[in-house]
Amino acid sequence: MRFRTCALLAFLSLSANLFGQKVPGVVIDHQPPASREYIGSPSIVIAPNGDYVASHDLFGPGSTSTVSAVSRIFLSHDRGATWTKVAEVNDQFWSNLFVLKNHIYLMGTSYEYGRIVIRESDDNGKTWSDPHFLTEDTGYHTAPVPVVVHDGKIYRAFEYHPKGPWGSFQAFLMWASVDSDLTKPTSWTMADRLSFPVGDFGDTWLEGNAVVDRDGSMLDILRVNNASRAAVLKLAEHSMKLDRFMAFPGGATKFSIRFDPVSKLYWTLSNPALPGEPMAVSSPASVRNTLALMSSPDLTHWTPREIVLHHPESRVHGFQYVDWQFDGSDIIVASRTAFDDDQGAAHSFHDANYLTFHRIAGFRKKDTIKLAGEPFTAAEVFTDQQMQNWTKATTADAAKAEMGVYPQPLGGYGNHSLGITTRVKTGEAEQHRDWVDVFVAVAGEATLVSGGHLENARTTAPGEQKGTAVVGGVSKVMKAGAVAHIDPEIAHQLIIPDGGTFTYFVVKVKKDSLTSPK
Repeated sequence: MRFRTCALLAFLSLSANLFGQKVPGVVIDHQPPASREYIGSPSIVIAPNGDYVASHDLFGPGSTSTVSAVSRIFLSHDRGATWTKVAEVNDQFWSNLFVLKNHIYLMGTSYEYGRIVIRESDDNGKTWSDPHFLTEDTGYHTAPVPVVVHDGKIYRAFEYHPKGPWGSFQAFLMWASVDSDLTKPTSWTMADRLSFPVGDFGDTWLEGNAVVDRDGSMLDILRVNNASRAAVLKLAEHSMKLDRFMAFPGGATKFSIRFDPVSKLYWTLSNPALPGEPMAVSSPASVRNTLALMSSPDLTHWTPREIVLHHPESRVHGFQYVDWQFDGSDIIVASRTAFDDDQGAAHSFHDANYLTFHRIAGFRKKDTIKLAGEPFTAAEVFTDQQMQNWTKATTADAAKAEMGVYPQPLGGYGNHSLGITTRVKTGEAEQHRDWVDVFVAVAGEATLVSGGHLENARTTAPGEQKGTAVVGGVSKVMKAGAVAHIDPEIAHQLIIPDGGTFTYFVVKVKKDSLTSPK
C-alpha cells in the first residue's frame, strides 16, 4: 500500500491561488516588508466635520518604537474612498483616536511600555498638539481600544507591565471628567491594578476595552492570550475585580466592543480561529486570517453575524487589531493588514504591511451565521516567494530552539495534515504505528536513515515511539526536490550535518484512510 507520487503531487497542488491576490478594501498606507518597519495600531474616527481620520504606528526592528515611537495620521474627505497623509507625530504608540466636544484626541503610550500620552487636534485632524504625558513612570501597555462616556466621565483601559518576562500584565481602568482638560495628568484617576489569576484559561490578559454593562457598572473586557475567551473585570470604586471568563470567538486576539443604541446590542469585530486552521487549538492568538462581525445582547452570549474578511492562508495573512466606528447603518473599519504586495508576501501575519479601510454596509441586518472553515473551491499553490519566507522563518526559529527543530503546521485536512519543518540539529529517531509520513525536501541537506529498529526505544504517546538512533537501517541523502515515503512501523531519523540546515514539507496521512489505487 503506497502513497503514490501522483497523489503526492495532487496534494501539493491542493493548496492554490492563495497568493498574488489584490489586497481587500481601500489602501490607506503601505509599508514594504523589506523596510523592517511594520504597520500597527490601526485607529479610525469620524471627525466633527464628517471627515474620516485614521492613524497607525510603526513597529519592528527598523522602527524607533522602543525609544520614541512614530504614528501617522490620514484624512479622507470622501467617506473612505481616498486618503491623504496629513501628519506624522513622535512619542505616540499603541494609540486610539476619539472625539470629545469637537476635539479629536490620540491616546496611547510614548513607546513600547512607555509613559501614557495624549495629544489633541482642534482642526478635524489636520494638525496636532505636542504630546502631553499623563504619567511620570513607564511600563504601560494598550492598543487602539475604545473609550466610553458614562455618567459624566470618560473611561479608558490600560495595562501596566512590570519589568521581567512578557505576560505579567496588570489591568486597570482610568477616567476623567468630560468637562476637564484631558491633557492634564491631574484630570485623570487610575484604578488599582489587577494581575492575571492562575487558572485554566490562557496565560495572561491584555488590550482591555472599557464597556458599560447593562446595569450601568463599568467593565474592562480583555483579550485572554491563547484562549478563545475574554476576561470580564468590574470596577468597584477604585479596584478592579475579576467577574468572569466568557466564551468569545476570537478572544485570543485584540478586539473592540461598542454598544449600539439603535439595535440595543453590543457589537465587536474579532479574529476567530476557524475549525481546521493550523494552530487553532495550540495557538489561536497566531490565527488572524479571518475577521468576523458578532453581536451580543448581554456581553455573555455572542452571535456571529458575518465573515467580513478571510484568507485561507494564515501564516502571512492577517486582518487584525481592527478599530471601527458606527456610521449610520454601516460600520467603518481600519485594519492592520498583512497581505501580498508587489514584492511578495508579508513578513508574517503579525508584521503587517498595509493599513486598509473597509465598510460593513447595513450591519444591523446581517443574519446569524455559523463559524466554520471555508471549503476549498480551487487548488492551493505555495509560491516560490512563500517557500522562501517559510524557510527563512522556520530556520531562524529552529536556531533558537533547544532541540534545533521548528515544526510549523500549515493545515489539517481531515485524514491528513501538512506542515513545514526546519532542523539545524539531528533529532531523535521515530516510529509511528498509525501514520504514513511523506517528506519533501525544500532546502538544505540531510541523511534519512530508515528501516532496522530503534535504539533505546521508548513510548512517548499511543502508537508513537522514539529512540536515540536507528540500528541496521538504510541511509539516503535528501536534497531539495527529494521525496521520501515512510510507511507505518518503519523506524526513521534525519541526520543533519554539523553546521547544516534542512527544511522539508511533512505530509502525515492516517493509515486507516488509505486505499489501494484502482
